Formats: sequence, C-alpha cells, structure tokens
Amino acid sequence: MERDGQLTFSDDSFLINSNMAYQLIEEGKFSEALEKIDLLMDKNPDFPGVSEAYRTIKFWINRFDALEKHKEGKDTADFLMKEWAEFSRYSAEKNMLASAAYASAMKYIFFKASEHYTRAFVNEESTVDNFDLLINLGICFITLRDFRRAVDTLEYAKSSLRSSAKLLSLLGEAYYHIDEIPKSLACFKEAFFINPSEIDLHYITAKPVMDLVEIAKSLKPGTDPREWIPIFGFVQDIFYIRRRLNSQQVEAIKRDIYALEKAYQKMGKEKIEETNIVPRLINKYLWMLEYFEYQNYDFESINEIRSRLLKLDKSVFKEYFERKK
Repeated sequence: MERDGQLTFSDDSFLINSNMAYQLIEEGKFSEALEKIDLLMDKNPDFPGVSEAYRTIKFWINRFDALEKHKEGKDTADFLMKEWAEFSRYSAEKNMLASAAYASAMKYIFFKASEHYTRAFVNEESTVDNFDLLINLGICFITLRDFRRAVDTLEYAKSSLRSSAKLLSLLGEAYYHIDEIPKSLACFKEAFFINPSEIDLHYITAKPVMDLVEIAKSLKPGTDPREWIPIFGFVQDIFYIRRRLNSQQVEAIKRDIYALEKAYQKMGKEKIEETNIVPRLINKYLWMLEYFEYQNYDFESINEIRSRLLKLDKSVFKEYFERKK
C-alpha cells in the first residue's frame, strides 16, 4: 500500500519477492518459485501478477513428469515446443500474454528447447529431419531475441539443405533485428512469393511486414492478409529490393502464370472470391513486370502485364500506374 505517497515495507517486500519468483521461473526452478508465490497469495492474492505467476508455475509443474519421460535432444525439444503452443493458447484465454510470468517462462522454455535442438543437430540424431530441426532452432533463437544466432542457423539450413517460405520469413525477421534491412526485405519478398500461406506471422514483428498486414486487413477485409502482403509491398514500394532472375526462373514463373490463368478462366466470380487465386496471380505478374522493367526491358510485355493487372484488381493498380507515369 502507499502511505503519504511512499511505498510501505509490505509493498516493497511484495515487489522484491514477486521479482524473485519471476527470476526463478526464468531459471526453471518452478517449485521454488511456487513457494514464493504461495506466500504472496496468502497475504495478498490481488497483488499485480501473482495470479498469472501461479497459473504459469502450475501449468509447467504439471508437465515436468511427462517431460522426464522424453529422451534428451529432439524428443524433449519437440515436447517443449508442443507444450508451449498449448501454454500460449491457455495464456491467451486467461489474458496472461503480457504478464511478467509469461515472459519469464518463455525465456526458460525456449532456452531449454534450443539446447536440446542444438544437441540433436550436433549428434546427428535425426538427419532426415535436419531441416525442420534447424527451423525450430531458428524459431527458438528468434523468440529469445538472439538474432545473430538465428541468422547463422537459418542461413546454414538455406545453403546446406533447402529454402522455403517459412525459413525465408524467419530469416527476414532475424536480419531485420540486426539492421540488415536490404537482406531482410529481400528474404520477406521471396518468402511471400514462394508461398504466403506457409508463413507464420506469429513469429514476425518486423515493422515493414506488420505495416503491410494492417494495410491488407484494411483494404482487403475478410481475406488472408498474407496473400496480399506481397502485392501491397510492391505498390507501397516497401519490398523495393529486386533480385535478378535467370532464364529457368523466368520460364517457371511463366508456367505458373499460365496454369493460374487457366484455372482462373474456369472459375465463376463466387468461386474466385473464395480462393487466393487473384493475389497469387497478381504476385506472379509483378515479378514478371519487374523483370521486363528493370532486367530485360520489353515495352510491349510491360503494357500487357499492366493491362492484365488493372483487370484483375483496378482498385489496387489504377492509382499506382497513374503515379508511375
């Protein structure tokens, strides 16, 4: 309580002990943390953060018996990630996502998961699943805000194994937070070109992408914003980084356009609106537009693509092309 504007010893003691409990949670000492929180709840159950800490501790203590049954390495890491997803849902229901206890638990769980994923990779525990293992390790590092290790991990997966929209979006996130902005935007742009629906926005906080999410929600309500992010990224000149395409990539995009156009022509208006075919088709055309404008200039192809884009979505492109004149 406050007395004449000053904290009493009781308030100060509560604050110190609750902070000690959060530190114990972060260190994985949940039983010790519970002892402190139990004492605080007995004295003042309404003290800010106490009930959230109690729920957090009880959730994880109830999982530790099951955790001990899992082998060290990938098995344990996967279990922690699965239980974290469940804890996030539970925390959302209880309005705990912004609590100090949630943040402390997150640091511990993802730190332990990263340790076990690293051990699994070093020991070549599951070479068939190395790509997914490295993706999950990258997610752990991003969650822990260890962005340089996230970059190292995800770049290794990209260069040694394969690339994917999910990987590139995570790499874009990591590069953004170490101020490698051009690399970040290039990764995001390519990720949303490959497969927007594979990108988990839960792990993305980079401002350019978050701005595009809001634009997409505002201008295309009722649709999956991920599908429209690359389109508005182009129109708003946020995804301004351009990559040179080789002849094989150009031909692949042309084949994709042909297949999408063929499917589009067979659909009725109602069916078109129920699918993601329009933004996917526009996305492909935009890469070809950049190719003919900046890499292999072709006036006729540029005009044909512009005309088709206007027919596909005049509301998006009319003003944009007028500005470009």
